[in-house]
Amino acid sequence: MKVAPIIGTAAVFGDHVSADVMLPARHSFLPPAQMAENVLLDLSPEANRKVRAHSIIVAGLAFGYGTGRESPSRALRAAGVRAVLAASFSRLFFRNAINNGIVVIQCPELARAPVQDGDSITIALADGSVTWKDQHFAITPFTDVVARIVAAGSLVDYGRQLLAARKGAS
Repeated sequence: MKVAPIIGTAAVFGDHVSADVMLPARHSFLPPAQMAENVLLDLSPEANRKVRAHSIIVAGLAFGYGTGRESPSRALRAAGVRAVLAASFSRLFFRNAINNGIVVIQCPELARAPVQDGDSITIALADGSVTWKDQHFAITPFTDVVARIVAAGSLVDYGRQLLAARKGAS
């Protein structure tokens, strides 16, 4: 399945941004808009403003470590984040983000580059590349199922599409 390129600007964060800091448990059951108002607020008010102003996060090591709650991913999505590129991820965060329609890509080369807040980034999943300024970084292509989940908007939406297709075929 072909997924359209993601073009956006970067919100840059360092190493070890915990999922608990992304969205503390006390905010986990808020409506999405309120989750977005609180995402990364415990890191700093500036971090919250930054993530809500840019659709792509570029981070360092162990992005999303800590809790396995899905709410930090939902909060990022509600804040407008479409993709996260990092040196490495917590496995639980990685899967939760995909389940919420956020593209997550391990790209240590980009994470080490001097990317600045607001820099333009293009993610071409079909070509397996990320472009920042005049530099291109190779990325591992998504499987067809992951591409379908992201294209649908979430795992739940993808499941609804499958059920609707099954109903239509009967």
